[in-house]
Amino acid sequence: MPWKNGGGSTLEIVRQRSVDDSGYDWRLSIAQISADGPFSVFAGYSRIITVLHGDGMVLEVNGVESRALGPIQPMSFDGGAKVRCRLLGSPIEDFNLIYRHDRIQASLRWVDCHPVVVLSSVAAEVIFFNASSDAVQVTDASDGRRHELISRATLRCTNASGRRQRYSLEGTAAQVCVVELDRVG
Repeated sequence: MPWKNGGGSTLEIVRQRSVDDSGYDWRLSIAQISADGPFSVFAGYSRIITVLHGDGMVLEVNGVESRALGPIQPMSFDGGAKVRCRLLGSPIEDFNLIYRHDRIQASLRWVDCHPVVVLSSVAAEVIFFNASSDAVQVTDASDGRRHELISRATLRCTNASGRRQRYSLEGTAAQVCVVELDRVG
């Protein structure tokens, strides 16, 4: 998918269409950044970005520089802000969550699932993204089903009941992104 500002392209992983057909409520994507430059403006959205590979970057958000962002160090910012990226060396690959903050409450965290990590959530949707080269086993304790999450794969779990769900992640030094999404109001 071409960037809104024409400066590159993004591989969209998954998105949730808006109920009123005005675009999307949230999306996950991966982008390649090979040069310093501005980010697209997404007014009405919030963003959480994480470097996956490369030397890292510094973001300038509305004139304020961030700390140096290395791999697996997420940063949140307003999608409507004026943002510039400065690479710290080699090109990078990043992982992005973009969501409508008036409709969606979101969180993003990275977990090291070696040997086993057990997580619980009451979120309406939980998405797992495997950023490592090794496979991860994800078990949904609500139904006992095991899912093999290969490298760069995504698993989307829906929780219509609103009850606390438990997930077990098992792997060998695998970094997994856990995204939790709920509707606001």
